[in-house]
Order: sequence, then structure tokens, then C-alpha cells
Amino acid sequence: MYSAEKPEEIKIGDIIGKKTLIIGDLRRGKTQLTAALLEQLLKIVPPQEVTVIDMAPAGKEEVGGMLCKYTQAVFRTRYLQPPSIRAPRIEGENRDEVLSLADYNRRAIEPLIMCFLDHPTQCLIVNDLSIYLQSGNLEDILRCMDISSTFISNAYYGTSLSDDKGSSISLREKKLVEELISKSEIVIRL
Repeated sequence: MYSAEKPEEIKIGDIIGKKTLIIGDLRRGKTQLTAALLEQLLKIVPPQEVTVIDMAPAGKEEVGGMLCKYTQAVFRTRYLQPPSIRAPRIEGENRDEVLSLADYNRRAIEPLIMCFLDHPTQCLIVNDLSIYLQSGNLEDILRCMDISSTFISNAYYGTSLSDDKGSSISLREKKLVEELISKSEIVIRL
């Protein structure tokens, strides 16, 4: 595993054919870096060989943003996004609501993951992967990593959202992101 502390050290040529994970706390530039890497990738790889799965909640600026907010390049790819994604720790008022919202997100995102698994492309870019890990199946993500030759994803990995109202989704999310870190060839910490 190669770990980079400075995003400017990463060039698209370094991550072609690799499994790359961008991690960090809120508002560290994970989505912005992912957008920049996507733009560089599309200079090398035909757009039809790139799938983007955008798992970020729309309109929740405090927890990042959708990839299309940072680059129009997503619209040149197979751009998959659910009709809506929720922010469980911010929107949920108690344990049950947080768990219900996390499960809502899992159900909204799973068809997109299955779409990729049924019709893979050479490259897969995933924005805000950690939101799926709050309730979703890590094995599906690992399968996506395995069948894409180039995998670039970003995930929340911090302490700003530690209050999960007793639902334990923060602990689950952290453990699964750590498993992804161990499976990634390049980890960029912001």
C-alpha cells in the first residue's frame, strides 16, 4: 500500500490500474480531488469505460457534495446516482431514525452497485462511499474494486460526525473504511 499525505503528489498516471481510496474528515477536499482525478482520467481513458457512482446527499453542504457540483465531466461518463440520499447523522433525531435513514440509503444505492457489477467498465469512481458503508454490504464494494481495473473512491474518515445517536453506524462505517484502506493500493489522507 502506498500512502500519500499530499494530494499534489498524486498524478493520474500513478493510479491507473490501481485501487485508490481518498479519506479524511469533513470539508477536507475529498470530492474536489476526486473530481480533478476524474478530469485527468478522461484525458486518457474513453468516457464509455468510466462509471461514476455518486452517493453524496444533495443539498447537504455540511457533509460535502455531489461530484457534479465540482465537475461537468461526470456527464461524459456513465453517471449513476440514486434519486435521493439522506444524511442519517444530521437528519436523524434518534437511534431509530438514524438507522432507518442509513437503510434507506443502502436500498437506494444497491441497484447502482448491481448495475455496475452486471455491466462493469474499466474504471469506477465512487463519491462518498462511506455513506453506503453505514448499512450496506462491504462485499459488494470489494467485488466492484476487483472487477474494475482502476478504482478511485473517497470516503469520510474522521471525528466530526461521531454523534450517531446511539445507532453505532459511525463505528460500523469506520471499521469498513479501515477494511477498504487495507485493500487499497493507494490511500490519500486529507
